[in-house]
Amino acid sequence: MADIFQEVDEDVRRDKAMALWRKYGTYVIIACVAVVAGTAGRVGWREYKAAQRAEESSHYVAAARLLEDGDTAGAITSFQTLAAEANTGYSVIAQFQGAAARIKAGDRAGALNAYDRIATDTGMDPIFQGLARLQAVMLLIDDGAKDDLERRLAPLLADGSPWRYSGLEMQAVLQHREGDLAGARAAFKALSEDAAAPAGMRSRAAQMLAAFGGEE
Repeated sequence: MADIFQEVDEDVRRDKAMALWRKYGTYVIIACVAVVAGTAGRVGWREYKAAQRAEESSHYVAAARLLEDGDTAGAITSFQTLAAEANTGYSVIAQFQGAAARIKAGDRAGALNAYDRIATDTGMDPIFQGLARLQAVMLLIDDGAKDDLERRLAPLLADGSPWRYSGLEMQAVLQHREGDLAGARAAFKALSEDAAAPAGMRSRAAQMLAAFGGEE
């Protein structure tokens, strides 16, 4: 299931990051102008932001190294601190990585709570809210309550959702888990034939359909 996260289109994430900057960058610039004036002030602000990003990057690398070395408790604490204090995109990344660290530590409930906090954070960009919902569904897909999973899937399946195809894939997996083989087969067939779906997802859907013995 982790493949779904890894296959998020880099261009989409880059476009979303630029959209976030266009949305909030104006306020940053206004605040800057209110404090400093002239070219010297603007250069100083850029240098400050660059230093801030470098510091937060170093913090993130250190936290990731703790996780890689097996110190999950230390990594969780470090990611939490970064998520709370960072003023750049590292705050969002740290929240997701903190949840991943909890999964590695066996704290599934803690990871689920972390994803739910992101999903319900009204200040978060919708694409990240959707990603958090998707991660929560993936965490629960093997043994989570059917009604809870369907509730979590609903926003992902909505028209216009950037995670719609991932939601459809998870919905098909849930149908299969619940014994609705006909429904799962139809869902995987539709995904495998949808030219707008990501290539990797179409391939997985075709493989699942073949595993079911093809369409009936």
